[in-house]
Amino acid sequence: MKKDNPIIADRENSNRKKRDLTKPNHSEKSLLSSKIAKSGLRRKQTDKNQQKGVIVIGLLVLVFFGVLIVLIYKLPNTPELPKDDGLEPIESANVETVLELTAHEANRYYPFGNQLVYLSQDQIVLKNYAGNDIYQEQIDFSRPVGVYNANYFVAGDRNSGQIIVLDNHSKKFSLHLDGRFAGAYFGGDQYLAIIEENTDQPGFVHIINIQNGEKMLMIQFFESGYPLAVSFSNNVDFFDVLLTNMKGSMIQPIIKRYDLSGNQIGQKLPDDHPFLYGKIDHDSNNNIVITSTSNILVLNLEQEKPIANYAPGKVYEIATGTKLTAFASTHIEDSLQIIEWDSEKLTFNEKEIEIGTSIDNFTYSADYITFTDGNKIKVFNRKSEIMVLDQVVTADIIRIGINSNQIILITDQGVKILNL
Repeated sequence: MKKDNPIIADRENSNRKKRDLTKPNHSEKSLLSSKIAKSGLRRKQTDKNQQKGVIVIGLLVLVFFGVLIVLIYKLPNTPELPKDDGLEPIESANVETVLELTAHEANRYYPFGNQLVYLSQDQIVLKNYAGNDIYQEQIDFSRPVGVYNANYFVAGDRNSGQIIVLDNHSKKFSLHLDGRFAGAYFGGDQYLAIIEENTDQPGFVHIINIQNGEKMLMIQFFESGYPLAVSFSNNVDFFDVLLTNMKGSMIQPIIKRYDLSGNQIGQKLPDDHPFLYGKIDHDSNNNIVITSTSNILVLNLEQEKPIANYAPGKVYEIATGTKLTAFASTHIEDSLQIIEWDSEKLTFNEKEIEIGTSIDNFTYSADYITFTDGNKIKVFNRKSEIMVLDQVVTADIIRIGINSNQIILITDQGVKILNL
């Protein structure tokens, strides 16, 4: 070995010097040579043993790492936490056709709780899902329209004052106005507000006891403007009427508040926001929320200035309830956003949820908001705040309804039920 040769060479040089100084002794020389030879042999054996040891250690290291890799591969995957099925999106919901219809027939059907209403110019029929008649009546409507909640269906004629109200069992009552039917608004299961149009004079608002059909109030607006919408308070102890005065040089929205005896108890003129508002609602604190096609304004009759104003550019729909939820976009062709009004913090919150670019049909309940975009049916869970369904239906969707955890689809092929 290179490491050992210099040491041996030094010993041999030292021996040569000693032999120059003394007489040579052949026995000592022979003995020394023998020792040197044995020493060299031992060193060679040691070197071979060291090389073998290094090889063995290397093999052991390789075996160790091989076993380690096998153990890691064999380890079980980290267990996933159980997911809350109630908050998970549904990949595909079961769709069942309960009643086959032609496209012409389907246009006259409305979803009504766990029933259906057929409304045409000459007939109104309450049906079950099997298509069996529960109640039917011959009518004479020129432009029939339907307004309904879970318990009552109001059929009105836009060209006359004829009105028929159904419940889930039969006809509840009928009314006849002097002018034309222009809209209906529910005050829970207690009251019904009806707007009457009249070409010769400003419109009227009628308050009806929905249990017996009794006309409780009739309010006419001679100077204030034209009534556009009505909203009852959360406790149904007063109602607000949204009007528009178009006699001046600019649009003037007006809000008038009445108790259930017909006394005016408040008024608001949002002069700084002169838009044509067409919808009025109340948040959970009874603040007034009025909506135009481009902005949402939150008001309190006791405050001079508006509480909040949200102007996204385009407002499509509003869903009321514990949470007031709007669907809006910054431009007509932009993606829609879900905007929620926080009645405690008095702020609008934009949700980062992709929901498409248009809405064709829209309805909501306390738990769900359902809307269609072409042949797609989409469902937003209001409690978990996620889209739970985005599914294509192989039919043209005409109307939609919600009955508990069922989505009712009136399509050009018939009535379909989608179970969430």
